[in-house]
Amino acid sequence: MDGAAAAPLVGLFGAFDTGDLGEIALRRVVEAELRRRRPGIELVVLAPFGSDRPIAGDEGRPARPLPAIATEGLGLDALIITGDVLLTDAGWAERYAVAPDALAGRGAGALATTGRRGGSAAAGQVIWFAVGGTAAMDVDISGLTGRDVWVRDSATQQRIGGTAVQSGDPVLLASRVFDSDALRRRADLLHMCGALPAGRRLVLEVTRGIDPPALLDHLTETIKAALRSDPSLSLIVLSLNPAAPVALGVNIRGPLGAQVHHLPVWVGLDDIAAAMSGATAVVATTRTGEHLAAALGTPVEAIESSGTDGDALASRLAALLLHGNPVDVTPAVTTLDGALAELAERLPRAAVPSRNAVAADPTESALAILQRRLVDERTALQAELSRLQAEIQHLQASPEHRIARPIRERYQRWQRRRT
Repeated sequence: MDGAAAAPLVGLFGAFDTGDLGEIALRRVVEAELRRRRPGIELVVLAPFGSDRPIAGDEGRPARPLPAIATEGLGLDALIITGDVLLTDAGWAERYAVAPDALAGRGAGALATTGRRGGSAAAGQVIWFAVGGTAAMDVDISGLTGRDVWVRDSATQQRIGGTAVQSGDPVLLASRVFDSDALRRRADLLHMCGALPAGRRLVLEVTRGIDPPALLDHLTETIKAALRSDPSLSLIVLSLNPAAPVALGVNIRGPLGAQVHHLPVWVGLDDIAAAMSGATAVVATTRTGEHLAAALGTPVEAIESSGTDGDALASRLAALLLHGNPVDVTPAVTTLDGALAELAERLPRAAVPSRNAVAADPTESALAILQRRLVDERTALQAELSRLQAEIQHLQASPEHRIARPIRERYQRWQRRRT
């Protein structure tokens, strides 16, 4: 058996095909860390639908879909389950906007909460890393007791019990997968195509919307005050799930409306990171938005963890815009590095000889490459189109255009009369 065949095949399973760029960020970080720490493993990324239902946010690298439970096994030496996956079958179905049966047939819920498929272990070794669930989290997680489980937060740790260990959120390591020079170039590109204005910017991440109404009112008034006091300040509104509808709520009209900009729906994870990087401050409605901003060194205020005290939020945001400092993520990074080092150490060193691995399909690989190229070309074309539209609008609004237009039209009529 040659070296390639002897390499252990490790699966990384998560909700990487929902369109949520927060899950894409998680995948990118965990994938990079595993490849860096264990370069000898063969890593395959899995998701409930994966390439069966590709999304724009998968960066041209769709995950491998879970096969139907009755058809075939996963053929893995080890499986790592990560992300916000501790959900009921109904919770999974709601996340994908499909009927519960569509996901039950793939065994996503049972896999995430028990590590089993069709009554058998999904792999020779199953590890849960940086897992979490919804706020309600009414799913039965008794199957995780005594297993290898690292959780994202203390709430999940308390639900599972004393055997679970906190790893923290891997998104706090995002600076390792985003090159600062690349982010500056991306920001320049967004500026050139009119999606990102020049000057100071306040980023508002609205993936979950803003509730209750009293908190929304306080936030809106605070942002208006900030925009009035600094005409060079822009408000950039973005979502970590750009294609999903979200009730923005923050309604700023009149002269101040010219300082409000929305990132287009075609943006990817790199575009969002570029918008956050270098911003004066970020206001986040999700944990992932908060942690991504913190990892990029941008001062951030998280509405999710701020409670409903609108006055306190307004005061903190005003202070953040005046003299905000980045969050110190060093302790969290130290914890994550320790957890990742232990995770890498626990993974198998060699393939199990009896494993019936599914050979890589060359057609599937070629299609993945083609999808990546199509995504890149589409992004470039959309950026160029936006740039041209912004340039045309700028020219149409310029005084030179208003003066030159009647002169040009009279000249054209004179030319027509001569001919």
